[in-house]
Amino acid sequence: KMVSSSTRVIQVTNIAPQATKDQMQTLFGYLGKIDDIRLYPTIRDVSCPVQSRICYVKYYDSTTVNVAQHMTNTVFIDRALIVIPMQSGEIPDEHKAIEMSSNGTLVPGLTTIEPRLPAHIINTLEGAPPSQVIQTYDPKIVAAGLPQYPALPAAYDSRKIEEVRRTLLLIDVGALTQQQIIDHFCQAGEVNYLRFCDRDIDQLKYALLEMTEQESVLKALQL
Repeated sequence: KMVSSSTRVIQVTNIAPQATKDQMQTLFGYLGKIDDIRLYPTIRDVSCPVQSRICYVKYYDSTTVNVAQHMTNTVFIDRALIVIPMQSGEIPDEHKAIEMSSNGTLVPGLTTIEPRLPAHIINTLEGAPPSQVIQTYDPKIVAAGLPQYPALPAAYDSRKIEEVRRTLLLIDVGALTQQQIIDHFCQAGEVNYLRFCDRDIDQLKYALLEMTEQESVLKALQL
């Protein structure tokens, strides 16, 4: 869900450790004029490698923040960026930013803990290279008489698998608004993200809906 706000600052997380400030300036400078940009940690210490970097961009115009949020899930180097507005409107100093990230205060992508699917869900690798796929078996989905999850590429890591298995593809959403869809699926659990998808060749309009908890998927499918 894109949050409209008056802040001029965005927080970008899940940035590859080798990313540079110049690269971030170029990437986000395309969207609008940048007032200030910080990439933390600022010091590259070989003896203490970081898992991920965090960037703050302050634009001259707050409307650019709404556009910048669409950069979420853009793959840069080898990771999908996560962009959220900073409601405070200020760029935190490095100490504060690192402190926020270390105690897990809404800094997705900086945690080193791999997300896990619920214990009852089993992933298996099936087939032979190069056509191997990951199949996910969920007994609760089967018991409910619902179709199983589609196969995924064998190269997907656990984080990607977990994210996909929390995501629903909505077909033929028509003229429904983001808010109407979110309000409907909130009955099943918290909605983390919604994005409309359509192509010129498609007759129907689609949406991708990511739930915060994987357990909500079954409830959402039963709505």
